[in-house]
Amino acid sequence: MTTTSAQVASPAGAAPKSPSHRLRLLLESQLVGSLGLAVLMLIGWQIVSGLTFVIPSPIDTLRVLNANLRDPSYFFDLRITAQSVVIAFVVGTAIGSSVGLLLGLSEKLRLVFEPLLIMLNGIPKIVLYPVLLPIFTLSGSKIVMGVLFALFPVLINVSTGVQEIPKVYWKLARSVQANFWQRLVHIMLPAIRRPLLTGIRLAISLSVVGVVLSEFFATRRGLGRVVLQAYSHGDYPSMVATIMLLITVSFAISMALWQWEKRIH
Repeated sequence: MTTTSAQVASPAGAAPKSPSHRLRLLLESQLVGSLGLAVLMLIGWQIVSGLTFVIPSPIDTLRVLNANLRDPSYFFDLRITAQSVVIAFVVGTAIGSSVGLLLGLSEKLRLVFEPLLIMLNGIPKIVLYPVLLPIFTLSGSKIVMGVLFALFPVLINVSTGVQEIPKVYWKLARSVQANFWQRLVHIMLPAIRRPLLTGIRLAISLSVVGVVLSEFFATRRGLGRVVLQAYSHGDYPSMVATIMLLITVSFAISMALWQWEKRIH
């Protein structure tokens, strides 16, 4: 009698696990790990809050955040920041995807512009804010700053993804005489969806960073102004509550996109 490798590898009487079952087990283990990490962070937060008056306890932070969200003025600042982040993310993603696609398709363009883009990506973008401020006014300058933070991860990931598309795909497209739009829809977008999603995940968090940092320096409304005013007035519970709101929202969106990204094969 002969036995297959699958029968030897699996315990007697146990059926082999399907890919969907293994994926479900992986997601469940990651959920348990994330919950455990969250509990440890809350415990550490509670301990640190007892050592310094600057950081309130988690319960006090939630209480202050709940009160702030009921305040129409605070909610207006939240809406202003959210609108700026969404605009910066959409514009940055569109520009980064378009430029990344061009660089990925054209070796000549990469040779000319890739060193320049690497140099620009290495510049601390916040130092450009004094230059952007008189050009785009208060509201426009923080959106432009968010765009500068968001576009580079999308650009780099899309360009790299296009370059890594197997050459046999392009041969197939030429053999069926596919035009540019057919190649874009049926070859490039499916092939780069994972690096594109990675760039989008990074762009969301970075657009929040760019907009809120800009609101620290010069703005009339926004959560960055709320944090700065709370710090100036010594209102540390409100400051920490606003910071935790920004961190939580960005983290939740990033985790959702990360889980989606891991499901892509």
